[in-house]
Amino acid sequence: MMTINNFAEAKQFFYSHIPRGVKQKFPGALGLERARYFLKLIGNPQNKIKIIHIAGTSGKGSTAYLTSLILKALGFKVGLHISPHLLDLRERFQINNQLINKEKFCFYLNKLIPYIEKVKKSRFGPPTYFEVLVVLAFLIFFEEKVDYAVIETGLGGLYDATNTITNKNKVVIITKIGFDHKKILGKKLKEIAFHKASIIQKQNTTFSIWQKPSARKIINQIAKEKQAKVYYLKKDTNFKNIIINKTKITFDFNFLDIRIKKLEIGLTGSFQAENSSLSLAAVLFLSKRDGFTFNIEKIKKALKKAYFPGRFETFEVNKKTLIIDGAHNPQKMANFIKNLKKIYPQKKFVFLIAFKKGKDYHKMLKYIIPLASQIIITQFFINNQDLIHLSEEPETIVKTLQKENFYQYQVIKDLKNALKFALDQKDQPSVVTGSLYLISEIYSTLKTIDKLFLRPQ
Repeated sequence: MMTINNFAEAKQFFYSHIPRGVKQKFPGALGLERARYFLKLIGNPQNKIKIIHIAGTSGKGSTAYLTSLILKALGFKVGLHISPHLLDLRERFQINNQLINKEKFCFYLNKLIPYIEKVKKSRFGPPTYFEVLVVLAFLIFFEEKVDYAVIETGLGGLYDATNTITNKNKVVIITKIGFDHKKILGKKLKEIAFHKASIIQKQNTTFSIWQKPSARKIINQIAKEKQAKVYYLKKDTNFKNIIINKTKITFDFNFLDIRIKKLEIGLTGSFQAENSSLSLAAVLFLSKRDGFTFNIEKIKKALKKAYFPGRFETFEVNKKTLIIDGAHNPQKMANFIKNLKKIYPQKKFVFLIAFKKGKDYHKMLKYIIPLASQIIITQFFINNQDLIHLSEEPETIVKTLQKENFYQYQVIKDLKNALKFALDQKDQPSVVTGSLYLISEIYSTLKTIDKLFLRPQ
């Protein structure tokens, strides 16, 4: 049996589990069955801890982070599993918003390796990179005795490896549902909603943002079948008076018996008001169910310092404003552009973009073009995450821009050169957007640009 001796070997081990070629196909029901079998082998740790399980199209990463931040502020030991990661694989195994140390990571991975071998030899075949990561997260959080684990789904929900939690005390959060991954999840909103809402298991208390009617109908239907209670949070009822600027938002929060005036979040974008509200509502419910104090002052202090990379992040780079946001579907892009307009009225921007293959880049470009003085098209190739991720060919994006009568573009395929070029355009702020995988590469690139002075504003 192999043994992992250091973090570099651990990363290589994970890379060997990335599906390639025909295996890149979404595993669907087989993947869920395999994850269930895998977890059963190690004693189903996912059902022995208190879990907040989060699905949705937009905002689930931020909501997961904010939920963990609030619980930590209230004195709990909190596990956080998010995907994808931006810079370090261990972002998927956070405890109290800190990366698990490398030695511990290797220790737990070594514990798992004999079971990975068993799964490989079973009728289910070898587990994928994502499945191993999810199982490892559950194992780590159980072994580390977290009080709560906040788990973000990967793709969809129904067949996601995280959808192995069957405990009745699981709390479900469903963020805004929109169109993404249509080839896998379906072309209609109700089909996508079915995948997302299928993380609701028997008697799970559920919190959802107020959805479009077709999505809401599906959530209610599944909740009824599972005897689950659903609370919907609405703008102007549960969160209102939203004020945004470059670095934060403030809003009033109202749910059950709690009223918080002028709550300040250290993240920007009006969408963070709905994400924060879902987190606050879920934790308020837990405080009543589990008998702990919902300490508003501690929560306010923590949320004020909230920091989640890649979400409307503003930097000062050599006296130039650089805004980074991982918007990667039309719904996210629409929200991002809307907030960009609010924060920088009458401004035009230099956009540096790349989109993952298969995404609806036509619609995203329609939101970008009106605010662009110039668009720089680049590309990425990611081979160290759950699948091989390729960007859309720059030439394909050029054709769309030309159809939209936009000719102020440059194609710079080398990411480092593309970023340097964007930062050299001194007149307007630069915006990097289109994909979290692009953002991941940009962060790495920023670290390698000589004499670059970089700090969040």
